[in-house]
Amino acid sequence: MREVISGTSTLMLLKQQLESWGEQNSAQIAADLMLKEQAGELTLAFCGHFSAGKSSMINGLCGKAVLPSGPVPTSANIVSIRSGAPRVVLHAEPEAPGSSAPAIETTPDRLQEYCRQGAEYSAIEVWEEVPLLGKHGVLMDTPGVDSTDEGHQAATHSALHLADAVFYVMDYNHVQSENNLAFAKSLSDWGKPLYLIINQIDKHRELEISIVEYRQQVESAFREWGIHSAGLLFTSLKVKDHPLNQWDDLLAVIAALLEQRGELLGYSLSRSMHHTAAAVLAAYREEQQEERSQLLEAAGGAGKEAVEAEIRAISQAEELLVQLPEQMRLELRSKLDALLGNSNLMPADVRDAAGAYIESSSPGFRRGLLFTAAKREKEQATRLLHWHGLQQREITAQLEWHILQLVRDWAEGAGLWQEGAEPLLKQVFPAVSQQWLADQVKPGTGSSGEALLNFCRALAAEIKAQFRRAAWPSASSCWPSCRRCWTSGARSSRAAKRPCCGRRTRTPRWPPWTARLPPARTNSRRCCRRAVPSPPASCRR
Repeated sequence: MREVISGTSTLMLLKQQLESWGEQNSAQIAADLMLKEQAGELTLAFCGHFSAGKSSMINGLCGKAVLPSGPVPTSANIVSIRSGAPRVVLHAEPEAPGSSAPAIETTPDRLQEYCRQGAEYSAIEVWEEVPLLGKHGVLMDTPGVDSTDEGHQAATHSALHLADAVFYVMDYNHVQSENNLAFAKSLSDWGKPLYLIINQIDKHRELEISIVEYRQQVESAFREWGIHSAGLLFTSLKVKDHPLNQWDDLLAVIAALLEQRGELLGYSLSRSMHHTAAAVLAAYREEQQEERSQLLEAAGGAGKEAVEAEIRAISQAEELLVQLPEQMRLELRSKLDALLGNSNLMPADVRDAAGAYIESSSPGFRRGLLFTAAKREKEQATRLLHWHGLQQREITAQLEWHILQLVRDWAEGAGLWQEGAEPLLKQVFPAVSQQWLADQVKPGTGSSGEALLNFCRALAAEIKAQFRRAAWPSASSCWPSCRRCWTSGARSSRAAKRPCCGRRTRTPRWPPWTARLPPARTNSRRCCRRAVPSPPASCRR
């Protein structure tokens, strides 16, 4: 077996692409073409009917009986003849696709014997002393095109990939048969040099029809079928000295083709590559057409226009949905800012409690004559506890419960809410502890009047900022990270049916730290017409 050339040639790229598509048969054709390119051989293929005399013509070109008399009884037989020391190599048909069978080497005189055994061969290679072929010429004999064996027909068509020029041999009496014209048309469509040979010209009767008129009728029939040939030759193997026999012209044509081997080989490889790629694309289009017919049938028999109109409508809807994530985020941010802006975390009793603690923290704070340091610390702790309780009451009533409701309403409207998300949200809210409140009181902070009001406003702003920082990322994180998850129908029931990014449901993506927190217990009751965690006593909703 010849070594396949390596590199990044066009044939190598074509082979790799076909293999990636799973087109193994076409990839094998590309591999055969690579072997052919490396060998540099010019292959002259002879096609025709069994009775047209093509095998006898090949024997005549070789100058001896190289091929057995009659058709070789194989299922898909291609015979290649090269000039060299006499020998024969028979390639057996593999038992299974992709497997290989050992080749059988014998002598030309035993070829007829092997053929009579009826064994199955995929190809036969013959070497004989054929001066006409030189070192780089190959004569290829193909099975009859009128064979009823599908293997014969497939072998003939597959051989055309390796052929650089084609000689189509026809019987004088059947030139204009539909079968002949159709096959000649298929050969012409390859774009390779095609020579039409009308054999048995000795059957011509000048008294019945002149050779000029006969030739005109034949050429007219070929033109009507769109058959383009490089030449039309008349031959006779029985009457070699017939005045219409163009045997010498046939030899001259073959010699001229061999002289142009380099140019013809490059052109032939290009046509075979294009034909192989076109065949793969045609098969793909046919599959696409079948799939399209199935989809149209599944669409209830709707016409092409109706289906295309629905596709356009869906595309427009998806374009609008692409803008929804940002719009929903802006809506949530706006509502969150409005809620925080309208909340009052510092009513009078909270301000008084804060002022009382600030007063107890001042350096000269005393209550009575016997006010020791221990009593001072106890009084500060009592006032801090009282302030913290009132402050926590307002945070729970004004922020926590309403933010939970806001995020839940927003997420349910977007189709993103999931049961069990509320306890996780509550876990990420900031904890306003007694120590944190005490740390906010700086030395010199006033405990009454405008100074106390300013302190309370700054403290309320800081608490709101912390809740904004906690609530906004947590709510935004439940938005699907993949835009297609939203545009594929997150706001409809189809979201659970149309998989996207490997998920069939739209699971909120909470911050990773919340997933490790244990779920909180909540007491549910009917509020605002649905079951939600009980609001604090100060809620007026």
